[in-house]
This record gives sequence, C-alpha cells and structure tokens, in this order.
Amino acid sequence: MATKVSPAGPVGLTDPYLKTSRAKEHLESLRQDLQVFYESKPCRFSREDDFQNQRHIVRMKVRETPDKISLIAGDFFFNLRASLDQLVWYLAKLTLAYPRETQFPVLEKPDAALIKRRTKGVPAQALAVIEALQPYNTPNLADIQSHQLWRLNKMCNIDKHMRIPVHGSTGVVTLPIPIVANGFRFDDDLVMNIPLGLKGEMALDPPVSFKVVFGDLYWKISCDLDDFEAIYQYIANNVLPRFARFFT
Repeated sequence: MATKVSPAGPVGLTDPYLKTSRAKEHLESLRQDLQVFYESKPCRFSREDDFQNQRHIVRMKVRETPDKISLIAGDFFFNLRASLDQLVWYLAKLTLAYPRETQFPVLEKPDAALIKRRTKGVPAQALAVIEALQPYNTPNLADIQSHQLWRLNKMCNIDKHMRIPVHGSTGVVTLPIPIVANGFRFDDDLVMNIPLGLKGEMALDPPVSFKVVFGDLYWKISCDLDDFEAIYQYIANNVLPRFARFFT
C-alpha cells in the first residue's frame, strides 16, 4: 500500500486531501452523535397482561434516528466522492489549461467512451490507474456491490439525487434462557407474546445490542459505522496515494 500523502504534499493532491480530511471530521462527528443516541436508550419496552388468554405482551418501540445523524452521513459521502472528482480535475490540468466536465468514473462494466469523456486530459499512465481501480475489475462480478468505490458512489448518489440515506436500525434483544428455550422471539412488529407464567423471567428492560444502519433497500446497500470507516480508509490511504507520483 502506498504511503499517505499529507495535504501539504503535492499541489495536485492538496484539495482532494482537504476533502478527505473534512470527511474524517464528519466521520468522527457521526461516531459521537451515534454514541449519544445509543446512550439515550432508543429502544423502549412496554408490557401488559392478557389475563383472559393467560398471555404476557411485551412491545418494543425504537425511536427514530435523529435527522442530524443522517445529514452528517450524507456530508461524509459527499466529501469523499468530491475528493475523487477533484483528483481527476487536477490530473487533467497537467495537460489542459482548465479542464471541464471531468469526473472520477465508477463503473460496473467497461465503457471506454464514458471513461474517455470523463477523464479528458488525464495522462495515459494515470488513466491506467483509474481503470485498474474500477469495480468491474473485481475477480467475481457478483462482488461488484461490495467494492468500496461502488459503495461510496452509490451512497453519494442516493443522498444527492434520491433521499437522505437512512436505512433503519438493527439490533439483537437478549432474552432469558427459559423464554428462548420455549421458542419465543419478537415478531416483525416488535411484539412478543409469551405465557403469563414466564412473565417473571422477562426483565423490565431486556439488554439490546443496537445500531443505526444507512443505505437503501431498493439498491440493496447498507452501511454501518464500520463500513464508513472502511470506505474512508480505502479512499484516503489506498486510492489517492497511488496518484502522488504524477504531481512530483
């Protein structure tokens, strides 16, 4: 892996690294705000007895993720994606006075004409690096949607052109062994109906392992905080450093 170039390094990478630095700030803000949200105990439980049917009803309600958290996530993806587009602009500026309509291509399948149009002016050797980074180069075509560039591009486009990409939340409720042994789980409506005799086994607030997930069900993409970190590391410490030699 190439050594990361600091924003004080080659001029052509200064702006892209400023964008990744801003993305890192958003990532840390997201981490802090998510922690505050988790500590607020967003999962609330209510209980009632159905004496007629000898059942005990437990309902779990999950509070909506604060809008601020989703907005920070969108800003994170925007800045990382912008770092790539600015990189291509500076590469093209090596041969053109003032490049226009450049963009870092992120493609699922080869398209030479589209790449040429978006990278006009980019030196041939730099263009070869861009092409080598494309998601369509994954050994298994089925893995394209797990490629970090594809994930970044898709999340950014969802946020810019469709909707704020909050996907929902996921969690695991730790249930008492006697209840689990009897085969009871929370259903899709977050309701559990257990025999009244097991009421005493159920804690007032069962332990919950909970996290917010971002993405879009239609595009079959989801990202948690660990995924954000992985995407950031890939762009800042893997992609951008490959182009340092073109600006020295």
